Amino acid sequence: MKNRKLLYTALSASLLLAACGTDTSEEDTDKTTVENTDQAEDTGTEESDAAGSETADTEAADEDTASDEEAAEDDATSDSSESESDSSDAEDAAALEGAVETDSDEQDFKIQVLPAYELTSEEPGRDVLYLKEQEDKYMVIGTMSAADTDFDKAVENMTETLAATSTDATPVELTDAAQLPTNKDLEKVQAYRVTSAEGPITAMIYQKGDMVVRVMMYDNNDESYYEEFLKMAETIEAK
Repeated sequence: MKNRKLLYTALSASLLLAACGTDTSEEDTDKTTVENTDQAEDTGTEESDAAGSETADTEAADEDTASDEEAAEDDATSDSSESESDSSDAEDAAALEGAVETDSDEQDFKIQVLPAYELTSEEPGRDVLYLKEQEDKYMVIGTMSAADTDFDKAVENMTETLAATSTDATPVELTDAAQLPTNKDLEKVQAYRVTSAEGPITAMIYQKGDMVVRVMMYDNNDESYYEEFLKMAETIEAK
């Protein structure tokens, strides 16, 4: 009887110890799981923050690159414009090599005259710049005060005069840049042309400062002198 009680007591103690061991193991397991979960969350947050930082850095770098490219394009455009301007100035200088500044006797203007040409005043408000060796190749020059001139009316009068020089054609406006002045000081430039048996006749009007200038150029069929007439016409300015 005594041995049976001891056996029951030993079994009860074993069961109690087993229960205590199980609870401790489960608590440790739960604690480990929570710690692992917290670590995973912290790692995920750190990775997310790192990814966000990398994205922001990449976007900032892209913006800087775009800004640098835009600045480079602006510099290239500016350099190109300056280069074109320098080239145009050099071409004008070459086209007018040897030209002499000449004053009109009857009008308030001066002009660069190439050696092969001569300027003469025929009447008030009318000067003629002609080729010395072929006097039928010439340019008629008239100037007016911009303040006293209705520009649109002056254009109308010019085209009417031009039309009267030819019976078989209506004046055609010139729009090709190669046929127009390159001088940036000229404003409101308009040019028209008719064809005669002797060659094209070109009428051009523009404003330069306080002066309105109107010219009519009489060339041959090969347009041998048009460029020289045009370059000299661009230099007309007030005395």
